[in-house]
Amino acid sequence: MILDAFKFTNSLFIENLSKFFIVVFPLFVLQFFVYLAFASVPGNEFGTTTSLTANGQQILTNLLGVYSMALTILLIDDIYKERSRSIFDYFTYAFFFFFRILFISLITLFVVVCGLFLFILPGLYASARLLFAPFLAVITNRGILDSVKKSFEITEERGWKVLGYILAVVIPFLFIMIFILSVPAVYLIPQNMHAYMAIVFTLSFLFYVYFTIYTYRIFINLSNN
Repeated sequence: MILDAFKFTNSLFIENLSKFFIVVFPLFVLQFFVYLAFASVPGNEFGTTTSLTANGQQILTNLLGVYSMALTILLIDDIYKERSRSIFDYFTYAFFFFFRILFISLITLFVVVCGLFLFILPGLYASARLLFAPFLAVITNRGILDSVKKSFEITEERGWKVLGYILAVVIPFLFIMIFILSVPAVYLIPQNMHAYMAIVFTLSFLFYVYFTIYTYRIFINLSNN
């Protein structure tokens, strides 16, 4: 299943990257602008302050992340099912699913944090069991609790396998990102932190799209089975 997911992801990602740049990338640009706006606050140049401004930055960034999740899932599903929408429709439909994804994310965060307190592994396992809830909310138009319940059903007796599928793509990409970012970090962080962060947000966008496509394929395969 992992090999099939990688083949599917590579193909869809490469052939449709321009679409993701048009529809999804603007949300990451907005996240970068949020960073720029809050970076000018004294004490927050490097995100080290614990002030309300730093918390505000994190909240806005997370909300944009929730919205980008809905956008990305919609676009991937449309590409896979050979549907097309206008850019305006994507942003409208994504807003329709925004609050569902937000509450699912909060439920997932709560469950995962509780699991992490139980020696980490239960938290990772819980994240795998809830991984498909946002996809169910967007693709099948289910409610919040119904999406969470269905995600648990799909991953029943498969939780550790799903976690393995996740780690198979996350761990290599973390090393790749660290390797890629280490060189510009040496030259840009002392001279131009904003340029470095622009690179970080761009790479985060590429990784996020790739990971979401990969997860979508795993979701489709498990749902069919």
